[in-house]
Amino acid sequence: MTGPRVFESLDAEWALVCAGSWRAEMVLGWLREGGVLAEAHGLAELLVELECRDRARGRVHSDRWMRVLLERAAGDGDEGQLAARVVVQAMLPGAVRVTQRLRAGRAFDETGHVVVACLYQVVRQYPLWRRGGVAATLLLETLHMASRELRAESETDAVPWHPVLEAAAMPDEPAAADDPTETVWRTVLRRQATEAGLLRADEVLDGARGELLELLVWAVTAGLLDAVRARVIADESRAGARESAEAAGVSAVTWRQRRSRTVRQLRPIADQWTQAA
Repeated sequence: MTGPRVFESLDAEWALVCAGSWRAEMVLGWLREGGVLAEAHGLAELLVELECRDRARGRVHSDRWMRVLLERAAGDGDEGQLAARVVVQAMLPGAVRVTQRLRAGRAFDETGHVVVACLYQVVRQYPLWRRGGVAATLLLETLHMASRELRAESETDAVPWHPVLEAAAMPDEPAAADDPTETVWRTVLRRQATEAGLLRADEVLDGARGELLELLVWAVTAGLLDAVRARVIADESRAGARESAEAAGVSAVTWRQRRSRTVRQLRPIADQWTQAA
């Protein structure tokens, strides 16, 4: 076992991966094609054998077999996933060390999940043009990526997505649902938000979403925010936006960085909106 729950679950998953003998035959075939000779009856035995040879022959050997699998890991489909999974399993002891280094007041499993997700991404996107030190490069890139993501996550978690909820002075008694003034204002706000391209026809102007759009409309009207930027913020704050971005290939790190920049941009605008009210 390699450590607490996040890594224990990966070890348990690895046992299932190893249960299919065809996977070992496929990986052995890749290695032989790449000039790496190995004899093993399963993936678990294969990793042990490769590790022993790495210790005996040094970095040249580990670089060779890792490059063979990393080239496959860059591809799509089951083969790419299998190649990536083998490399990730080989790198788990290093991932544990990275997690221990980065946890700094966080739960080990919480940090470990981020580290493992970053390791997968680094493996799938490894720049094969780099020379030498493959294992060290994988760990270093994972360390840098996980560090950035954890830092962005901490910064973002400290500030809500809709800064108006904290920045705006909320009235002691909210307006009644049947307040005619509130009804008129919602109608006006819907028209303004739609004209500005911030609102879709089926959206509801309730709660934090309505307050955010109200802030964006005011900021554009006051000249504090570009209309194009306001539309981007409205789109990125919409329910399901993160899932759509990830499906389009936007990494979790990039998404958190976008969100953090947006919060920093909106915070002073929300302060001015509160004062203007």
